[in-house]
Amino acid sequence: MMRSLFCLTAGLLLSVPVLSSGTEDGAERLLRNDQLEVRVMVPDHPGRYNRGTRFTPVAAVLGVRRDGVEYLYRPDAHDPINDHAGLAAEFDLCIPDGPANVLPSGYQEAAVGEGFIKIGVGALRKPAKTYHLFMNPELLEPALTTVEWQASRAVFHQIFAGRTTPGYSYRLDAVLSLEGASVTVDWKLSNTGTRPITTRQYTHDFFRIAGRPTASGYILSFPYDIQPKGLEGGQNVAGRAVHFTGAIPRWINATVAYPASYAGPNIVALRHPEAGREIICETSDPGLRTDIHARADYISPEQFIEITLPPGGAHSWTRKYTFLED
Repeated sequence: MMRSLFCLTAGLLLSVPVLSSGTEDGAERLLRNDQLEVRVMVPDHPGRYNRGTRFTPVAAVLGVRRDGVEYLYRPDAHDPINDHAGLAAEFDLCIPDGPANVLPSGYQEAAVGEGFIKIGVGALRKPAKTYHLFMNPELLEPALTTVEWQASRAVFHQIFAGRTTPGYSYRLDAVLSLEGASVTVDWKLSNTGTRPITTRQYTHDFFRIAGRPTASGYILSFPYDIQPKGLEGGQNVAGRAVHFTGAIPRWINATVAYPASYAGPNIVALRHPEAGREIICETSDPGLRTDIHARADYISPEQFIEITLPPGGAHSWTRKYTFLED
């Protein structure tokens, strides 16, 4: 077991370099079991795949192979500040001109230039214009993270002290493990501050099965009736599934409501019939909604959950991804 201690700073990385990698440049760690090979981003590496302040570096999966077939999208050529890949977790997605009630806890009370919490990252400096996902504010106070690596498991612990965000601090834990054909991430968020926290968490899934583009016949299925909003001409709904058959000129951003009366498992499944492979995504918590973001090269079904914690409170949840073949 090896530990790597890191501290992300704006434009500068402070680290204790004790981690071997399993990849040529050391920016990824390769986990294995008898069915899967999984590449995980090394959070303290200066050349890591994503170096921005939107996504957490905790439990960032960059690739999953089963029998030599890749299930995730990870282009080599990319913008390391704004682009991500694989399974990328984020807390508090904020769209431009979005509702104020989805901004991070403490954002409204912070003055311009002061810090606000971005769970999974640390404290960001509040900009003059309202924060949204296309910004990359200065990292004012980084969260401190440790990670322990094993052959088929990685354990992440992140502590944010809240020196620049009075009343707001947290601890974030995640255990990423391989179990058969599944990658499971067990999360726990603890409110260590004196103010309540409400956050909306999801994972931006970059799915691309066997190198097949989006318009090649993917089927995204739900266990309940759906009425998606935001689809375009290249997608159609049949029963409880969205079929991807046409070109996507730029991107689509659609939303599927989570039924209040639904009591079954929070699952979405993406299948490529011609490839004979499927990804099943299961979240332990009931959903807030599921967003569908897609471009020509990948499909991202994003299962949102909402977490509210009083001071001293904690919440645990699990996200499980199963990679199937016929």
